Amino acid sequence: MWGNGVARMGKGMASTLLVFLMAAAVFGAGEEKAIGKKAIEFSLTDQFEQKWTWSKHWKGKPTVMVMSDWKGSDHTAKWTSPLYQRLKDRVQFVAMADVSLAPGFLRGYLRDRFKDAYKNSVLLDWDGTVFAHYVVQPGLPNVLFVDAQGVVRLHTWGKGAQDHVESFAVELERLLTAP
Repeated sequence: MWGNGVARMGKGMASTLLVFLMAAAVFGAGEEKAIGKKAIEFSLTDQFEQKWTWSKHWKGKPTVMVMSDWKGSDHTAKWTSPLYQRLKDRVQFVAMADVSLAPGFLRGYLRDRFKDAYKNSVLLDWDGTVFAHYVVQPGLPNVLFVDAQGVVRLHTWGKGAQDHVESFAVELERLLTAP
C-alpha cells in the first residue's frame, strides 16, 4: 500500500514528505520549542565582561544560537565545531550559558572558569530571561536558527550525535537557500 501511494504521489511530493517526517523525528516533535518566536532584544556580558546586544551584533542577520546550562556544556563543541566549519560564511554564531542558578557570590568565580575554558565569547545569562524566552530545554545544548527577519525557524537539542548535527545543518542550508 505504501509503495503504490508513494508512486502516485510523485517523487517530489514523496521527497517532501520524507524530509518532513525526518525533521519531525530529529527535531523532537511534540516537545515545546521556540519555533516561530520573534527574537528577543537582550544585553548580556561575556566572560571577558564585554557587553553584547541583539540589536547591535545579530539583528537582521541569519544567526545560529547555541545555548546551554552547565549540565549540557560538555556537549556544545559537538554542535559548534561542525556547524561553524560548514556555515561560518553564511550565518552568525552566538554561544550563551544559563548561569541563573548560580548565587551572586559565585559570579566572579564562574566568569573566571569561563575565561579559562573558552577563548571565544560566551554570553552569560545571569537572570535566565533569554533562556526562558527561547524555551531552552535543560541539561543539553539547544541549537536555534534565527532568520534575518528575527524569527526562530529551527530549534533542537541533544548531545551532538553526528547524524543529529548533520540533519540540523541540512535543514538550515535548505532554509538559507529557499526563496
